[in-house]
Parts: sequence; C-alpha cells; structure tokens
Amino acid sequence: MKWQKTPVDAAAVKHLSQRYGLDLLSAAVLVRRNITTPDDLPYWLEEDLRYLHDPFHFPDMPEAVERIFQARDEGERVLVFGDRDVDGITSTAVMVETLRSLGIDTRWQVPEGDDIYGLTSEVVKSFSEEHGTLIITVDCGITSVDEIALAGTFGIDTIIVDHHNAAARVPSAVAVINPKVGEGYPFQGLCACAVVAKLRQALALGQTELYGQPVTLLHARPLDGDGGIEVEAVALEHGFEADRAREVFPPGGTRLQMGALERFLVGRSLICFDAPRQEQLLKHALGGGVDIYLLDLAVQTRELFPALTGKTLLEMGEGSRLARYTRETAREMDVLLALYRAVAAARFPAIRESLESVLDLVAVATLADMMPIVNENRPLVRAGLERLNKHPHAGIAALLRELSLAHRKIVSRDISWAIAPVINASGRMGTPSMAVKMFLTADETERVRLAGEIHKLNQKRRKVGQEAWKTVLPRAKELLQGEEPKIIVLHEPTVHRGVTGIIAGRLSRRYNLPAAVLTSVGGHVVGSVRSARGFVATAFLDQFSDILEKWGGHNQAAGFHFFQDRLPRFWDRLSQVMASVDLDDHQEEEVLIDAELPPRYLNPGLEELVGRFEPYGQGNPELRFLARKMVLEDVQIIGKDQDHLRLLLAGGGFKWPSVYWSAAERVPKEFSRGDRVDVVFEFSRNYYNGNETIQLVIIDMIRSAEQLLDGLDEG
Repeated sequence: MKWQKTPVDAAAVKHLSQRYGLDLLSAAVLVRRNITTPDDLPYWLEEDLRYLHDPFHFPDMPEAVERIFQARDEGERVLVFGDRDVDGITSTAVMVETLRSLGIDTRWQVPEGDDIYGLTSEVVKSFSEEHGTLIITVDCGITSVDEIALAGTFGIDTIIVDHHNAAARVPSAVAVINPKVGEGYPFQGLCACAVVAKLRQALALGQTELYGQPVTLLHARPLDGDGGIEVEAVALEHGFEADRAREVFPPGGTRLQMGALERFLVGRSLICFDAPRQEQLLKHALGGGVDIYLLDLAVQTRELFPALTGKTLLEMGEGSRLARYTRETAREMDVLLALYRAVAAARFPAIRESLESVLDLVAVATLADMMPIVNENRPLVRAGLERLNKHPHAGIAALLRELSLAHRKIVSRDISWAIAPVINASGRMGTPSMAVKMFLTADETERVRLAGEIHKLNQKRRKVGQEAWKTVLPRAKELLQGEEPKIIVLHEPTVHRGVTGIIAGRLSRRYNLPAAVLTSVGGHVVGSVRSARGFVATAFLDQFSDILEKWGGHNQAAGFHFFQDRLPRFWDRLSQVMASVDLDDHQEEEVLIDAELPPRYLNPGLEELVGRFEPYGQGNPELRFLARKMVLEDVQIIGKDQDHLRLLLAGGGFKWPSVYWSAAERVPKEFSRGDRVDVVFEFSRNYYNGNETIQLVIIDMIRSAEQLLDGLDEG
C-alpha cells in the first residue's frame, strides 16, 4: 500500500478554523478533503434540514401531486411496484404508507423468486384486470418504455419515481420524478427512497394553502448617492423559490419602468417585511400611480419568533447562521426568503413531519445503495440516524431487537454492515415481500416474526455466497492466468441469482477490475456488473442493447438479463467491445490519510472528531489517521481460519485495543510484539457482552523507520 497525505495550505486551515469556529484538526481534515466553499460547508457543519433542496425542483412534481390527489378524490385503485433490494423495499413501504394515509386504495408488488427486474407486461395486464388506473413505480421504471406504453393502452397512468440512469428514450409517463432526468433537480445522488420521501413531502405541502399559491417576496432599498431604489423580487411556487430578479429604478419611476419585475407583481400575492416602509420605497421607485398591496411578514414573525421583534432584515442576517455561508454580507432578500420559510415551517409543521417520519428508512436505503454521502444526503442521513436511534420505524425497531442492536447507538457503519445486509437478504433469497410486510404490518407479533425470518434468510444468504465464491474464484484465477482482461466476465449457472452482485463486487475489489457475474434462471441469463477504475457499468451494457431484454443501474453497479439462447451472441459481442473498454491506470492501492496525529492528539477525545464527520459512506470514507512510533504490546491471531489479528497498541499515554483484518501472515515477518510501528487506522467502537469499548481498525502497519535503522545497525 502507498500512503498518501495530501499537503494542505496552512492559511486555508487557519481561515476555516477562525470563520467557522473549528479546531485546527477538523479544519485541516476539511481542507484535505477539499470541503472549503460556502456551497459545500453547510452540509458538513449544520444539522438543520433547511439546507435540503426543494421537492418542486423536480420538473414533474406538480403533475405527480395532482395525479395522486385525483386518484384520492375519484376513489381509484393504485399499484406501487418496487424492487427487491433495500432501496426498493423501503421505497415501496414509504410510498404505500403515504398513499394509504391519504385514503387511497393501494396495492403493492415487488419481484419475487425468479421474477425479472422491473415492471413487466404481466404485471400491467394483471393490474388492468383488477380495474386499476394508476401505477407508481419506485426504484424502477425509468427503462420500462414498452411496459408503460402498454399500461396506457389499458387506460392506466404511470408515475415513475426512480433514480437510475435513463436510457435514450424516457417512458411516456404522467410524471417522471428522477434526479438524473432533466436539469431541474440540483443533486443527482439521491436514492429512490429519498426521492419517494420528497414526493411524500410535496404531497403534504399540497394539502396546505401554500400549494398552488403564486407568491412574490419583495424588498426595496434606497441606493446611496443618487436617490435611486433597488427592488428585488423572488417568485415562489408551492412555497419554494422558482425565479428571482433585481431592478434599479431612478427617482420618480413610472409603470413603464417596471421592466422584468412586472411578471413578478401581476396576479400574485406580494409579501414583504415592514410593509409601511416598503410601500413608501416602492411608490418612490414605480411612481405614485401604481397601487401595490403588500402582506407584512413582520406580523407573523413577531408572533412566532418574539426574539426577532424590532430587528431589521440586515440585523437578523448578521446574527444568523446563514451569514456564515455567504461569500459576502447576507443580502436582505436572502434573509427574507429564509424568514418566510421559517414562518411557513412553523405554521405547517405537518410538512416537515411528513419527511422526518421516514428519514430512518431513507438513511438505511441511502447507505445500502452506496449513494454519495455528500450534499443533501448528509443532512438526510444524519437526521435519519438520529430518528433511528430515538424513534425508529416499527419495522426497523423489530429488526434492531432481532439483531441485538436495540440498546446501543447506531452509526452509519452499523447500517452498512449489519442492518442493510439483513434487509437485502430477503430480496437476494427471493422473498423481498417479507421485508415490505415487516415495514407495513400493524401487527407487532407478525412484525417480530418477520424480522426473525429475515435474519434467518441472511444467515442462509451468507452460506450461499460462500459456496458461490468457492466456485467462482478458481475460474477467475484461471481467466487471469493469461493476458489480463479489461473486465472479468464469468457465467456460472450454479450461482444463486441473489448473490451475483456480491460476487461481482468481491472480484472487482480483489483484482481492481470491473467484473460481471452471470447465472441462468428459467430460460434467462441474469447478471450483475460492478465497476472499478472509472468503468461506467450502464454505458458498457448499452453496447449490448440488441441482446439484452432489460438492463439498468448506475455508473458503479448495474444489472441485466437476456434470453438463454442469446448467450453465444453475448460472448461474441463481448470480444468485440473489450478493446474499447478504457480503464484508469492500474496503480498500487493508495491509503489516503486525513491527519497525522502527534502524541498529544492520540487520546479518546478523538471520538468527538470522528463523530463530527458522520455519517460516513460513499464519497465520505471514514477518517483515517496516521500515528508513528506506537508500541506493539501484544499480538494475537484470531478468526475461524486464523487469518486476523487482535492487537494492543500503546501511544499518547493510552492503550489501544485494535483489530487488523486478513493480516495474520504478516506476523512475525513484518512486525512482532515489542516493535515500534507506524499505523494507519480508523476509529471505531467494539461491542461485546453488553460492554462498549474504543477500538482501532488497522488499515496498514509497518515497523517505524527508526526501528528499521536499529535493525540495520544490529546486522
């Protein structure tokens, strides 16, 4: 392994520390991870959900809301169709709960057994026979062009709620809610469950007076010098910013001078702060012949936030956290917009609660689907973890008890390594409906039973995966004996379809190559692809479009299936496209170090720093530290196959219990008891027999340079 600690600009660290009140170590980590701009920092330093993007940034969100309300009002029957993984299961549960809370007759379905991925013509025809009129796909649907067209012929409308990459043709649905379709939504990294939660939030807002009300926020201020007036306007649609404009008017304006502002004023409710003063300034700007009726936000501000009484917008801005994340002094319009949103949140708490109530499921799905833990995924997952620890969804609570996790603090690592795999197992082993039922049932006894069954399925899945690995690994080694291919592709009919993704991922990590594992199921070949070295999985599969029946996914991971008799064509095409596969350079694995710790920093207080950067996941790996000249006081070989190490390290005046996975073969050749060692590690906690202790997870370890020199001298 090659250790890499990126140099940092000391001045940038000092600036970040002073501006945001951070200790120097935290500031250095942020700079080293290139998290320094006012656009990025709120997602790392703030916990408030106000930094989330507006659900109506999705261009088709109004159409989706209106169609669902129509289904409610006309007593329609609706089908929610999901997927078999954690994201699909939680998306299905949240969507069904949401629709049923509106009183809608809701059915649901996920692929069972050997069912293929995605909406099928059989599902559409069956729902038509039940006199259904609306299908909502969740975590699927964006590639179901033909199936959605078929639904239309039966008089069935479709709403697609998905997050996968779209193909060249997008289905003709009533609404497509997908952050990767169109340019309206500012962040593409949401999981499907998060997109469903956004729709849930929009539906809650749709039941308030904010929905459909055209509103403009107005603020006028006098300019220094010539007596002109600057007028700013922000147009709100459904309570969220849709457009803004700014005009400067010379003294004694007329209606002819309204310019770009006119569309912000006509036919809209106009809201300002301090109406008497604003009316005076606007008449001065637009001319006395223009009548403008203003609603004064100051009245509700005094009622809801008494501490702000008597303060101007500028004074509020200077004292708010908003000012920390502006490149210049916070503009009065930005403060007015923030104030409007705060008032709306206080008046209509059900909007916020609709989102918060499902964030534990959103957090589980986000981490399980390996979405990037950046941008708004950070507050979503952070708030989801908080809810999971305090008021978990009943299904999650049952699972936590089953896994003996109910009485400890759950962090992102626990979701990724303990909770998500168990939920995933129900889908991998062919019964995802079991997990959906666990989340939807109101019967506590049934919920507990289902949690136990899902846990057993995960234990079975592990055994199936181990057997599949024993079968596939020798074949991969054989394939790699000659000239190294650019992608590992193996067809093994004995592998269970539920573990093809796991095995492909293990191959990809082991050999640092893209990998695809295929198996045969009921006349179909079913496969999973996992990426490495810049390989784009969906773009690769696009080259097989005339062979594949269905395919889809993300840049890093994708799935596909095709008829068994097309397998020879698949191999022929693979040999043709292999030459065009372009991978990043194959280099020695790098270990990126966030901070080198002097002895005084090597203390249990490090846990606070580690907690500050939670949640961890894709795009935000766990903090890695380097400590030099620690003393290796004890080494024990552990594990069923005797391939892991339990260590006791001493440094900074403390003893540090540690684990080092798959490193037994390095003892005593590379280090042994009594050595001084340089250690790269992650900070974690160990739970054993009800006791919780600090534990280091060793990433790499070498004898200290000083000790190596001593050894040379002795030689």
